[in-house]
Amino acid sequence: MRTIAFCILSAALLITSIANGATIQVSSNLQAAIDAASPGDTLQVGPGVYDKITIQKSLNLEGNGAVIQAGNRDACVNIDANDVRISGFLVRDGFYGIKLNYVSGCTIANNTVIHCAQPGIALLFSHGNTITGNNASFNGIVGEGWYGIYLSNSNDNLITNNAAYGNGAYGINLFPSCRNNTIRGNVLQGNMYGLYMFTDCAENLVEKNDLSRNTNSGLDLRINCTGNLIINNTMEDNVVAGMTLMEESGQNTVSGNVIRGNGRYGMQIQSQSDGNTIIYNNISESQTGIFLESSKNKIYGNRLADNVIQADDRGINIWNAQYPKGGNLWSDYRGPDEMQGPGQDTPGKDGIGDEPYLISEAGKDQYPIMGGQVKQIAILEKEMTPSEARVGDSIAIKAKLQSRHDLLQVTARAYQDGLEAQGYCRLVLSGDFYQGAFSTALLEPGRYDIVLSAKDARGYELKETLGEVKVAARRGFASS
Repeated sequence: MRTIAFCILSAALLITSIANGATIQVSSNLQAAIDAASPGDTLQVGPGVYDKITIQKSLNLEGNGAVIQAGNRDACVNIDANDVRISGFLVRDGFYGIKLNYVSGCTIANNTVIHCAQPGIALLFSHGNTITGNNASFNGIVGEGWYGIYLSNSNDNLITNNAAYGNGAYGINLFPSCRNNTIRGNVLQGNMYGLYMFTDCAENLVEKNDLSRNTNSGLDLRINCTGNLIINNTMEDNVVAGMTLMEESGQNTVSGNVIRGNGRYGMQIQSQSDGNTIIYNNISESQTGIFLESSKNKIYGNRLADNVIQADDRGINIWNAQYPKGGNLWSDYRGPDEMQGPGQDTPGKDGIGDEPYLISEAGKDQYPIMGGQVKQIAILEKEMTPSEARVGDSIAIKAKLQSRHDLLQVTARAYQDGLEAQGYCRLVLSGDFYQGAFSTALLEPGRYDIVLSAKDARGYELKETLGEVKVAARRGFASS
């Protein structure tokens, strides 16, 4: 019995050893070591510069100061086998950096892939792989690929915690027909687009990525990219837009994102990109918060703050949920909250504005959320003398203003029956007050409203009446 037990134990140890594979130290001719290795082996690759490699069996390659470099028409690393793991390498200067061809179960971890003409890391018809902790930057700058990380016809992959900076066009690009991929925790900055999906990319999860400071948009979905879940990302300071949905990219859910300080649009949804759900996002400090040329989108629970134009709706969209869930918080909403109920007709505050927030002729938020409403420019003190004058006299105007951004121009003009009259004056900052003298020389006798206009560096504009002036003919102060 003891002999039989010993044999069984020895067999078990042998099987474990085979399953785990051998560990092989490599210091030269990496391709020869790969060719000689058995499936399951681990190759620990020491410092040095190695030529391009092709892997056609399941192996684990661990780099320690190892550089893989290829000519600009060759891939540095070609992977043609399932269950390959590559970690710890500097890969540079190839046509592709690391290229996965029709494979699954591979892990590409903690590599730096730079200065390749085509993508730094590419997955072609490859499913169920993990790309994590890599730096894929400065690829495609003068080449044909333009990508840090590129997926083509590839599904069910995990792309997580990578950095892709300064690539020719795209930090991460999906094109075409990529489905059910998880793109999480990546930093995609300084590209033309942070993340770009193009043509039939559906049901992908885009979560907790930093898609900021790109020269076009942080996130761009184009041509039938549908059913994607875009949650809890940061899209700040992109030159054009935080996020763009174009050309029938509908039925996506966009929730919990911080979309702030983008140049033209926080979010733009165009070209029959219908039926998206836009909820619980912070969309702020852009020229236009949300621009829509699509319809049937549901938009509620968002905070739209400090955008020059909060929303521009050129379709037919839904801007609130049913009461009491409500609509959106608009920082420039000025309505009261004295009533409650679905019709806002029962006395009592409920945190919802009593009057709708008007967006367009067809669009309105029926239940605007109260809280955080501020004026970008406000008049704190005002003075206008005299209130009666003869034609040719001057009206002294003095106003103390508060603004979040630098004021570029402050003027005063006269209006009669809602129409602008002749003449205006520019107010100049003196101490804490803007001051000027409005001449009535071009006015006919009558009553006029004097309106102050102020415009700041972001494009916000205030128009507010300072008071009424009665202008009489030069013969006296007789009432007209």
